[in-house]
Amino acid sequence: MLQFNPNTLFNDFWGTAGTLTVYHRDGKCHIRKRSAPEFPSTPAQQAALSIHRRAFAAWRTLPHSVQEEWHRIAKSVRPRRPPFNGSGHITGHNLFVSAYHGFCTLGDEHIPEPVDFRPFPVFAAEFVSAAVTAGTDLKILLRLSTSPESSPERYALLCKVQLTESGKGCNPGKMRNFLAAEDTTQSSNLLTLTIPDYATFSGISSTACTLHLRYLLIDRHTGYRSRHQSLSAEVSLT
Repeated sequence: MLQFNPNTLFNDFWGTAGTLTVYHRDGKCHIRKRSAPEFPSTPAQQAALSIHRRAFAAWRTLPHSVQEEWHRIAKSVRPRRPPFNGSGHITGHNLFVSAYHGFCTLGDEHIPEPVDFRPFPVFAAEFVSAAVTAGTDLKILLRLSTSPESSPERYALLCKVQLTESGKGCNPGKMRNFLAAEDTTQSSNLLTLTIPDYATFSGISSTACTLHLRYLLIDRHTGYRSRHQSLSAEVSLT
């Protein structure tokens, strides 16, 4: 473990550059080789990474004038990270990649066109019920409410889902994406989520669990995605 000694040029040093990482321990500064562990990705994570790479490749094929149009549109889109005082915005590249992912989630992968960002309606999801079907699958019924002036058919509901033992909190890193489907047997504002082989998905064997959701809207016309909201509910698996 090589120790770094400050001098007249640097009174402190930290971070990573190239193959080296500088860090602090017991009030002293040390240098070590940068670690590069292999990412133990799941098949779902590999698929998402593949989509991300295709989105980046698609961006590079756009004429400069089209990229500039994406940058213009993105100036009205507020970031999802601080600061939240209205002074910032995302880049056109980020908006393009987000739209690309949105269309992929809807099963319609293609290069999106630059379209002015339209504010999403006010929306909220409510847990209605859950039932085990086919012996292994969990069917979750949700009620989606949107502001009266919106066009509900324009939007799809994407849910990040985790099932935990009853009363336990969620781990965002273990949430998985499920696209809700309209429940045509009931009123139009009811949607269903189907979790295939829920016992394997959740890793729990009890007759009750806690459902954790992070849900958002996807605009079917643009591929743009709203900010997410959260919901948790106790679910019986009998």
